[in-house]
Amino acid sequence: MIAPLIAAIEEQLTGQVPDRLAVAVSGGGDSVALLAVMVEYVRRTGAELHVITVDHGLRESAKEEIALVTDLCAKWDLPHHVEFWKGWAGEGNLQAQARDARYELMADWAYAHDISHILLGHTADDQAETFLMRLARGAGVDGLSAMVPRRVRHGITWVRPFLRIERSALRSFLRAARLDWCEDPSNENRDFERVRVRDALTILGTLGVQTETLVQVAHNMSKAREALDWQTFLAAREVAQLIRGTVAFDLRRFRMQPEEIGRRLLLHALSWTSNAAYPPRREAVARTLGAIRAGKGATLDGCQIIVENNVVWIARELEAIKDVTCEVGDLWDERWVISGPEDDPDLEVRALGYEALSGVEGWRDTGIPRAVLAASPSVWYDDQLIAAPIAGADAEWSAELEQGQDAFFAALLSH
Repeated sequence: MIAPLIAAIEEQLTGQVPDRLAVAVSGGGDSVALLAVMVEYVRRTGAELHVITVDHGLRESAKEEIALVTDLCAKWDLPHHVEFWKGWAGEGNLQAQARDARYELMADWAYAHDISHILLGHTADDQAETFLMRLARGAGVDGLSAMVPRRVRHGITWVRPFLRIERSALRSFLRAARLDWCEDPSNENRDFERVRVRDALTILGTLGVQTETLVQVAHNMSKAREALDWQTFLAAREVAQLIRGTVAFDLRRFRMQPEEIGRRLLLHALSWTSNAAYPPRREAVARTLGAIRAGKGATLDGCQIIVENNVVWIARELEAIKDVTCEVGDLWDERWVISGPEDDPDLEVRALGYEALSGVEGWRDTGIPRAVLAASPSVWYDDQLIAAPIAGADAEWSAELEQGQDAFFAALLSH
């Protein structure tokens, strides 16, 4: 019974196996099953296995779940670490905030312990449930695509080897291995959308719509997304260029793109420019696309879109970054690195602004719109402008994108 589970892990850990691996284990059946299989896997490969658990501090029963994981780790002589989240302020989407915090905590821990890969116990049932939840929200191709088995986030490779294996198969494995697990009481709370979706899956099963069916549809949508990503990449090579670090579209060529490709180009430019964690709402994107095609500007997602001389500029909005500062050599606005002849800690990098721009000699010669240059990085000593490397020629100071300009195009194929 363990053979297909080992095979699923081997499929995702092809090539050189990392010397150190970690498994995220909550105490639930899915993650306990993954842990048990990983114990056998590392026995065969010789890799060093660590276990990480996150306590969100939201349920008293979590203590029992952590104790169960601790006992299992002691049984298998595995190091077990627990991270505690104390960030819930009682506002916003609890589950989304807890999920984001969980990934950040685990990534920080892994980085500190020289661990590059963390395995997660998501199953085919999670795929099907996520598909239905997104379907209910009217998601498009991307939203309905399957979760990927490997993904890099926060500098860590997250591996989900069981995405094609149903939860019932893992429970059968645990019972055969005589291993206990904890049932999260929230799985019975119908205030949560995912629990209601599980009920819906039971009903859909009577109509012939099985978990396996929905997983296959999600997989098909992933293939469609890959094709769209490739076409968007080709379109970007034809339509887009980076001018001093700012995305610029040829308006005529942009208008010639199919609507979906244009939408993806715009979303990518916005995401790449603002580093926003989530894309803007579809309705707002549609309005902005309409404005661009009509030759008009807009603001969206902390970015400004300026149409000038048949060029569409997508740049940071000054209002969104006016208070962002850092020292010379540090990362400004999560994108720019400023370097020059001095690294005096009294020097500060911040947005140039309109008033200071007016005093920069030759800024009009750049051909870049005034509003774009006003939001570009510059170096200051108190209220004295030292350098504005994007807005004017400067032999001593430079402003470079941390990942380089080619990263804009490469990121289109990063799925």
